[in-house]
Amino acid sequence: MNISTWNMRGLNDPIKVVEIKKFLASNNISVVALLETKVQEKNSSKIQKKIGNGWQWIMNYECSPRGRVWIGWKHAVVSVQLLHKTEFCIHCTVASKNGLFSTTFSAVYGLLSVDTRKPMWREITNFSSTVTCPWLVMGDFNAVLLAADRVNGNVVTEGETKDFDSCMDSAGCAELKSCGSYYSWSNKGQGNLRICSRIDRAIANALWHSKFVDAVVDYLPPGIYDHSPLKGMDVSCPRSGSMLKVWTKLKVVKQGLKELHHKDFAKLDERIEGLRVDLGKIQTQLAACPTDSNVQQSERECSETLKKFLHIQESAYRQKARIQWLQVGDSNSKLFFSAMKERIAKNSIDILYDDTGKKLSTTQEI
Repeated sequence: MNISTWNMRGLNDPIKVVEIKKFLASNNISVVALLETKVQEKNSSKIQKKIGNGWQWIMNYECSPRGRVWIGWKHAVVSVQLLHKTEFCIHCTVASKNGLFSTTFSAVYGLLSVDTRKPMWREITNFSSTVTCPWLVMGDFNAVLLAADRVNGNVVTEGETKDFDSCMDSAGCAELKSCGSYYSWSNKGQGNLRICSRIDRAIANALWHSKFVDAVVDYLPPGIYDHSPLKGMDVSCPRSGSMLKVWTKLKVVKQGLKELHHKDFAKLDERIEGLRVDLGKIQTQLAACPTDSNVQQSERECSETLKKFLHIQESAYRQKARIQWLQVGDSNSKLFFSAMKERIAKNSIDILYDDTGKKLSTTQEI
């Protein structure tokens, strides 16, 4: 059973219709979600007939006049039942007619801005509470999840990722294993103007991960499009109960770590500045009354707390520097050559001294 999603960025061009028809046939796709079709409802049946008479379709025109989400399936081999539609999601059940495969499937298309995507995150979270079987969510979320999910363009911020991350935690979902290209979209720019990002994804709940152990999502070449198609391949294989317990416990640990970070380490720069201000006020009081033991104790406690958070801040900066190096440090970039020059400067011997400390010469003289 191959399930696929693809953001077409418009399906009115006959060339694109030919490409999608060839893609479905050559990859043996049984269920496909076509996103951002930009096809008017009155023209949808005409385009669907060109794709093939063996396909049936569900669309969300009632919620989105632009036809943002279409789900098609080969009715000879698959049964699909609609559960719910919104502007950015279609939820349904998918079952092979041979009885070997069944799942709840959600095809999603995220809107462009952080604020307009918030209803989608709520929809996914709310729907997750109604699912009692394996559940697969695929599509173009239009949002990155990790700092490494974008090359060039704007730096990934926490504001971009936190809603997606929180949604996955609340819905009890984790990303599927993937192969092929890491990035799913590019602006097709040339040289350093090319921006690439991973905004198309496949995630699933614990029941899916426990049932379809070998499920893999293949990020295929985009062809004439700017998005890559995602092809989900599954191999049914029972997973041991112990592995499911480990997966569940790791999800709990992740949530605990997030809560710890929010409680103790969120807004670190602001907290450090606040501690600096507090320490300054205390030391001003101490200057007026140097022998006040209570103020002395307050100074000691505030100073120790400030040192603690300064060490934490330094550690955080070191980790961010490593992330930046992992992203672009080995790509013959400006960062790489700057780091190389800095290393050479540190390792160079500019001045030599004898045993008495007297300057002997410079490297230029040698």
